[in-house]
Amino acid sequence: MLFRSDKINHLFIDNEKPLIVEIGCYQGKTLIEMSSLNQTYNFLGLDITYKRVVKTARKIKREMLTNSHVAACDGRYLFEHVLADESILGLCVFFPDPWPKDRHEKNRLLNKEMVELIYRKLKPNGFFWFKTDHGLYYEAVHHKLLERGFHVSTGKQPSCLTNAPYETNFQKLFTEKKTPYFDKVYLK
Repeated sequence: MLFRSDKINHLFIDNEKPLIVEIGCYQGKTLIEMSSLNQTYNFLGLDITYKRVVKTARKIKREMLTNSHVAACDGRYLFEHVLADESILGLCVFFPDPWPKDRHEKNRLLNKEMVELIYRKLKPNGFFWFKTDHGLYYEAVHHKLLERGFHVSTGKQPSCLTNAPYETNFQKLFTEKKTPYFDKVYLK
């Protein structure tokens, strides 16, 4: 389904609630945890893999979450063509493909253009929550965010969300293997 900017808020029963987007929601574990513990916000999870979207949609339906939806949609498309400026409270990007080889760097989700889009789409004081296990990717994104005007939050998660681990499947795997990862919240 392609979104139309004038219809995105009508996905939710209460479209007055602030919107938080998760790009690459995988099978919905974190999306469902966030939406079930934070009923005062609407959550939209995106993934480009149909099977993952279907699994997530079934979980949302089973949990009867009216403040959560999932869509098969590329995050760049949503930010370039659908979301209005200053329309979302937060964005979560957890463990995106780092495309570690130099020749593949152009495929990274979080490049200079996307950082600019994120900044434009976030409301004032909105947040961008980023997790990755790839040090070079983290450093590159971190510098791009600071150059654009974001600042690093002192908290381990956005202050507007109820305290919980919000641990992704990848994060759990890295924790079990004692593999280091980066986890930062940036504020507009």
